[in-house]
Amino acid sequence: MERGDSQRRFNAMPEVIPTPGQTAFVVIDMQYGNVHPDYGVAKRAREAGQAHIMRHLFERLPMVTGNIQRLQKVCRESKIEVIFVVIQSYTQDGRDLSPSYRTKGLRCPPGSKEAQILEELKPVGDEIILPKLSTSAFTSSPIDPVLRYMGITKLLVAGINTNYCVETFIRDAYDRGYEAVLVEDCCATVVEKYHQVTCEEMADIFCKVRSTDEVIAAIQGQTGRR
Repeated sequence: MERGDSQRRFNAMPEVIPTPGQTAFVVIDMQYGNVHPDYGVAKRAREAGQAHIMRHLFERLPMVTGNIQRLQKVCRESKIEVIFVVIQSYTQDGRDLSPSYRTKGLRCPPGSKEAQILEELKPVGDEIILPKLSTSAFTSSPIDPVLRYMGITKLLVAGINTNYCVETFIRDAYDRGYEAVLVEDCCATVVEKYHQVTCEEMADIFCKVRSTDEVIAAIQGQTGRR
């Protein structure tokens, strides 16, 4: 992504080199309660006669899930950690969720379908799943110490919504000293222009913005795999 006037005020950010052992691929909120038409947010929108609100997200979703699958495969082959963040309360009634999540009805209790990661993206082996209680995983999950204990300093970030939880995660990661890549075609939101604006405003200020193909090429350049 080209540097705009906002970015040109500052020195260019260095490239993020996805080195195995120092890098994690973080997949945010790709769960039934968020991105499946029969559950959670989309189900409520449909029942309220507002299914059109989710149209762009679901049109983009096959591309997003396909690209996440591709990147998962390369990361697993290259010994890059794949980590999942999901909206999930610790209680069945969601009383431990942030007030904003309770107000929005984002209730995904443990063991529910809404809390489960989409089948096509499900974890393999003992890959880490971190429940969060609010917009930012850094605020309401143990992701920061988990990453630091594993020696992770670089993050490849995917998921939804680009302009909500993905953006907040990257901004919080930046403030904590992590290097991040927003994998643009592994993300989506309900309004296309919000996705575009988020990518433009984040690029070269809080993170690098790259495509799946670019990230895979960078990983393979480190590992020699093709």
